[in-house]
Amino acid sequence: MGGHHIGLGPDELAGNAGLGRYVFLPGDPSRARALGERFRDRRTIATPRGLDGHLGTLDSARGAIDVLAIATGIGAPAAEVVVFELLQAGARRLLRVGSCGTMRPEIQPGQVVIATGAVRDDGTGEHYAPIEYPALAHPAAVEALRRGAERAGLADEVFLGLCHAKASLYAREFGYGPAGERNLAYCDWLRRCGVAASEMECGALFIVASTWAPQLRTLAASDRGDVQAGAVLAVFAADDSRMRGVDAAVAGRAQERAIQVALEGVRAWAERDRV
Repeated sequence: MGGHHIGLGPDELAGNAGLGRYVFLPGDPSRARALGERFRDRRTIATPRGLDGHLGTLDSARGAIDVLAIATGIGAPAAEVVVFELLQAGARRLLRVGSCGTMRPEIQPGQVVIATGAVRDDGTGEHYAPIEYPALAHPAAVEALRRGAERAGLADEVFLGLCHAKASLYAREFGYGPAGERNLAYCDWLRRCGVAASEMECGALFIVASTWAPQLRTLAASDRGDVQAGAVLAVFAADDSRMRGVDAAVAGRAQERAIQVALEGVRAWAERDRV
């Protein structure tokens, strides 16, 4: 039986010799569809909330990789529901393929950020772990995405760094509402701390994944069964997008680059898992 909200269960998540499918997690259902169109033997399963699941395989030098693309919707609470039900169904490799706004001048719209961790400003993760508990991408996921960027020929367009995972777009990032001045000052503080980008789902993903089933391992031990999560973010806009809007062509270029990094990253991830 599938999860109440995602309609997918252990049968759909099975694959990759017991590891389970590598799961692509865009926020936008149209991006999930775009990812699914790159799969072989694609099969789409309609879900109760319109977050359709696209199942298939990716070709790789070491054999086919079982994959799934499913949207999380907007924001941490929605992402938490999807991620939790995927983990319940047996998912162990989770990759957000999202969008963001740049917070550093050297990162431009059209480029890509690989998130190494998240500033926990979304509220959802506090129901799992205290605020002092860090929201980190799994090192194996970060390394696989770095290799994916190189294989895709996009290393010069991809940055590694922390992202700001927020609960509010218009108030927190854009400064609308009665607390606008305070919110803009907070985001400026993060910029001065070197935070690379601002988005809404990474914090929940990293916290839920890392607290799911903690296991202590030595460096020599296999971590094949651990939950591992990462994120690659298409840079849609700069800090002043409230005034200038989002350029559709630039956003499209960023999304295509992020998808390429994600696909090549999963191939590299699967190679590591199969060693």
